[in-house]
Amino acid sequence: MTVYLLKSTVCLLATLLFYKGVLERQNLPRFNRFYLLGSLLFALTAPLVPVEPDALGLPVEPIQLPEVVSALPDMNLATPSPVVAPLATAAPKTDHISAGLWVYGLITILLLLRFGLNVFRLLHLARTNPTVRLHEATVVLLPTDVLPHTFGNYLFVSQSAYESHAIEPELFTHERAHIRQRHTLDILFVEWLLAVGWFNPLLYFFKRAIQLNHEFLADRAVTAQCHDVAHYQKLLLSKLTSSPAFALTSTLTFQTTKQRFTKMTKHTSRLGAGLAMGSALVLFAGLLTVVGSSTLAQVAPAPQAQPTKEQTKPAPRQPKVPTSTRRPQLSVAELEDRFGNIEVQLPMKNRKPVYKKFSDLTPEQKKHVVYIAPEPTKTPSEAEFEKWKNAKMYGMWVDGKRTRNFVNTSLKASDIVAFSGSYVHKNARQPEGYLYQMDVMTAPYYEKYLKDEAEKPFLIYIERYWGK
Repeated sequence: MTVYLLKSTVCLLATLLFYKGVLERQNLPRFNRFYLLGSLLFALTAPLVPVEPDALGLPVEPIQLPEVVSALPDMNLATPSPVVAPLATAAPKTDHISAGLWVYGLITILLLLRFGLNVFRLLHLARTNPTVRLHEATVVLLPTDVLPHTFGNYLFVSQSAYESHAIEPELFTHERAHIRQRHTLDILFVEWLLAVGWFNPLLYFFKRAIQLNHEFLADRAVTAQCHDVAHYQKLLLSKLTSSPAFALTSTLTFQTTKQRFTKMTKHTSRLGAGLAMGSALVLFAGLLTVVGSSTLAQVAPAPQAQPTKEQTKPAPRQPKVPTSTRRPQLSVAELEDRFGNIEVQLPMKNRKPVYKKFSDLTPEQKKHVVYIAPEPTKTPSEAEFEKWKNAKMYGMWVDGKRTRNFVNTSLKASDIVAFSGSYVHKNARQPEGYLYQMDVMTAPYYEKYLKDEAEKPFLIYIERYWGK
């Protein structure tokens, strides 16, 4: 969950900065409305979208490791682990997460109740006061002296001002534009997000930007009809008020008036609009590649047995090591001292693996040998563990055995002491169609795995660097 929230915040921050720096300076209120709402939806969903490396044009090479699948970037290639120690029992931890969830839940419930109460109060006003039908709007006549404001299809006005025809036609046009363009739906969506995501300050900036853009849209509807921009601006100045209004309504505010006046006379060229819109699409695509969930290693298991002399074996396919681990981290002298009698897996011949003792290799060949250290301990988060239960996305191997009904597993996240994941290439996918292969180990199996690794260290020769 923490990773999801961080990725979502990155999306919100990037899209908000782009809006404030580029789009808000252009007179594109209609596009900006969809951009702002789309940014919120994008931040909610993008971190959950699996991004396949093929779609990004990234090189992905298969990796084969012995006994247990292992993600190479997480390994320590410089220091072997020949000593096996029993796993220590984790000390009990204070359940800070549960306490935090209780606090979050309590605040969220209170905010949702306030949100519902505001909606109820507005609907109650509409039902308990006289109404008049005006085109697509239902005018609610209030006994108090208020400025026109809207919620849904309701237009709230002062009854005395309405009956005395003291409300200017431009104000009616402005508020009817809010109703016709369904701006209340945008505000309800943002208010709901604020109720459940109150801890994220970026949402409050989005709310203000969306409300201000609504005013730009309504102002455009007025100026398109009356054409007298100066007269409309003077009218707005005469109606400015500091009196509070409901958070869910549209009304006039002093803070936004200057920006609204600027937008009324600003013109954006087609070229400028096209560049701004195109840049927004590029931003979304770039963010998706950054925050979308992806795994770049394709991994397959290899055999445990090691031969006593150079021979061929009907076992693993030839391993290839990614760029970050291609060069051996141990010197030739260290490899000779620690693994002189250990066999190295060499490039395949006639589609069969070949093994040879490290001490029997030529000096040049020894420079291209890499020691693969055992998988380090790591326990998944509860969120990661729950994601693995999605059989359409994940193929699960528990303690070296395929587990097809992992959704009903009796294991808990705390039972897992080591795990690794791999992206399954399109041409290597099984009939089940899962996108990722996950290999997890429990404590007893991990101890056995460490013993096997200590007895039979895994050394591989990197084919691409073999001199020709």
